[in-house]
Amino acid sequence: MTSLRETILPPSPGLDFAAVFGHHQSAAVRAGGLIFCSGMLAIDPATGERRHGTVTSETRQIFENLKLLLESCGSSLDRIVQVHALIYDRIEYDVLNRVYRQYVPNAPPARTVWSCQIEAGLKVQLDVIAAA
Repeated sequence: MTSLRETILPPSPGLDFAAVFGHHQSAAVRAGGLIFCSGMLAIDPATGERRHGTVTSETRQIFENLKLLLESCGSSLDRIVQVHALIYDRIEYDVLNRVYRQYVPNAPPARTVWSCQIEAGLKVQLDVIAAA
């Protein structure tokens, strides 16, 4: 019997949230033809060091990390089907959108945006589902 889900190993040490931060989670899981990525923060993919910055710089770092993670398991940013975006302040919504459009320019996926307090004082977190 084959497993209904497969844990995706992080393509670089900094994206291993369990090892770097002690979180009880996988970087990504493949199931039912989809890849479910854990909420991605602006971190250095080599070291896991948090990269605090502006909404623009953090969002760019997150998309670069997502690109690395998705491509490592045969998917891509073009195959994203849903995004849950968290930003620290609703006033930054348009800033988030400007960067978002650079990485997801065509046929945007389903998306929800919340404003909330994000871990470690970061400004953005993206939770993504992509087609495998």
